[in-house]
Amino acid sequence: MLSWRRKIEGKIMTGKGFPYAVTEESLRKWMRMPAKMKLEWLEEINEFIWGYAPEKNKKIMARFRKGDI
Repeated sequence: MLSWRRKIEGKIMTGKGFPYAVTEESLRKWMRMPAKMKLEWLEEINEFIWGYAPEKNKKIMARFRKGDI
């Protein structure tokens, strides 16, 4: 079991998901991007993933989002 912890939306997540790091410059670049561009990017990624992912993968992603895995 993973020993790392992270706090998301007020709850501690232990051993689920995956850890990742983002550079400060990447965060600043994202913050400077207009909200409309962020939403368009999010919609495009969502359409791509859900349009091409097999049903089995969609179920796994849903469980991942819920914190079941």
